[in-house]
Amino acid sequence: MFDAFPFSEWGEDIADFWTFGGHNSTGTWIMTVLGFTVMLVAFWGFVILENRKLTAQADRLKASGALNRPSATTGSGA
Repeated sequence: MFDAFPFSEWGEDIADFWTFGGHNSTGTWIMTVLGFTVMLVAFWGFVILENRKLTAQADRLKASGALNRPSATTGSGA
């Protein structure tokens, strides 16, 4: 099997190079905070969306009378 990854050449120069800076640089922290913020906004949006869908479904069930029906009882009636 052919493996083209240069393990022998892996060093600090390669590990610290990326678009927004090296380890513990300002760009790293900005991207971390930005990513965390986007994650929280997406989670908040998901909860709001699901709450709206559940509320709409509950309103439909209430309007149809499905939640007000008496429960069926079985037995001999004693």
